[in-house]
Amino acid sequence: MGVMLVACLALAAIISAGVTALVWKAGVLDMPGHRSLHDDPTPRGGGIGILAGAGAVAIVLAFLPLPAGSAAAILMLVMVLGGLGAADDLLGLAPRVKFAVMALAALGAGALIGVPSYIALNETLYLALPYWVALAGAALFIFVVVNAVNFMDGSDGMLAAGLIPAGIGLVIAGLAAGQLEASFAGAALAGGLAGFLLFNRPPARVFAGDGGSLSAGALYAGGALALAGQGFSGALWLAPLFILPFLADVLLTMARRAAGGRLDLEAHREHLYQRLIASGWSHARIALAYGAVSALCVLAGLAALQLGGLAPVLAFILMLGVCCALYLLGGRRAASAAL
Repeated sequence: MGVMLVACLALAAIISAGVTALVWKAGVLDMPGHRSLHDDPTPRGGGIGILAGAGAVAIVLAFLPLPAGSAAAILMLVMVLGGLGAADDLLGLAPRVKFAVMALAALGAGALIGVPSYIALNETLYLALPYWVALAGAALFIFVVVNAVNFMDGSDGMLAAGLIPAGIGLVIAGLAAGQLEASFAGAALAGGLAGFLLFNRPPARVFAGDGGSLSAGALYAGGALALAGQGFSGALWLAPLFILPFLADVLLTMARRAAGGRLDLEAHREHLYQRLIASGWSHARIALAYGAVSALCVLAGLAALQLGGLAPVLAFILMLGVCCALYLLGGRRAASAAL
């Protein structure tokens, strides 16, 4: 099965690169706006390549003798949110409309993919969850992850830097847990983004657009929920841990804006990566920094999975502290550079 997963990752990368190249040649331009970190019109729609890579993996899955599971629900979530993002790219949907559709899609996907029945601290200490609480938590997880990925896709190479390690983490953790839907979702995600990265690495020749960022976020959220819903000890903590640098930036920025009375649905440039770029950091440096922290979170989670017991909980708490400390340190550096 490991060979098949590697083959699927490679297939997704090849298909994604080919389709993204066609999008680049088509030249549907993203014009710079008040929130943009680029100055020149750049082709967008690279998310079609990510979707195509995921679709190729889905076709392969249809011919494999795997037990019925949540793969169809994950693919449905990706297609719905990818279509929503593409519609926003073309038509400019109102934020409230987007969020409402995302919430409904997240709720439906949570019910179809499956939800964790308990929160485990170790193999013997856990808290059982009523179904409606677990479903609400699963839907909230999908909604937050998808939006976090969307918010963080604003710098060259950022989408791939944060999510390729997360996708590889899903592949390995899914194999360890016997949750193959999570593994194939991770392979599709990592492969699709690897192909897209050929054209999105700094300086980017094409952007993913909302269609790409929402598709990628849905792939991760669906695969991670399938992993957490398996119910083995520690799985629930790996789902947010693998994508913690993105979640920390978004949630801490929201807290910072709320403290300043600026919490609303309007686009802004107050995420840490945006402030660091404004202070002089290059897009390449930002992508490498976030990619390194993402890889560290994945390695910590996989090591904790092998140790078992309280290790996954402790790994999550440790890396949460690291991400918070880096956010505060980076914010101070950005503020001092702006003086």
